[in-house]
Amino acid sequence: MYRTYLAMKQHFTKENFDFFQYDGKVRAKESTYLQRSDFYFFETLSRKLSDQEIKEYMLASFVSADDPSKVWIGDIKLRGKNCWLAWTKQNQSMQYLVKQDLGTMVDHMATKEYTFNDLFETMGGHPPALRLYIQGRISLETLIILDMVLKFMSKWDKKMKDPLWELLSLKIKKYKPFLSIPTDKYRKIMKEMFL
Repeated sequence: MYRTYLAMKQHFTKENFDFFQYDGKVRAKESTYLQRSDFYFFETLSRKLSDQEIKEYMLASFVSADDPSKVWIGDIKLRGKNCWLAWTKQNQSMQYLVKQDLGTMVDHMATKEYTFNDLFETMGGHPPALRLYIQGRISLETLIILDMVLKFMSKWDKKMKDPLWELLSLKIKKYKPFLSIPTDKYRKIMKEMFL
């Protein structure tokens, strides 16, 4: 479990480290691990959870953080279980939540008199879709699914050079491989909602 934590931390903070390429493994000395003050936390959790659940537990903690580079084991000890339970619940009802978020976007378009394309335009700062995420009105997963279907993130990366977007862009790129998203299904849902 300790190695999973280290691998997840490197994955979300280092551009060139890939959790999947290294199969979630990193080098760690056992003697160093045994001397850690949080040794019992790792041991207790590893006895309670399966390998997949441990991965999800860690993933949820890094994804829920505003800045994954600032996540440390104390955060995971305090909020890890709640993050994991919320993340699991959200993933079990992903389609419903995405529909809710798309409804929020449709309402936003109507009140601001935006077209669908306007939601993703970077004129004058952050695009409206990104602002909806920042305001907590749509989820990170919805933003990722929209990008998987529409492929707008590379354009945002070129046009927006602010620290908030750069941090979020890295988080999205690192989170995306963990999600198994049937893009055809969500493309159909988007057509139903926006057309």
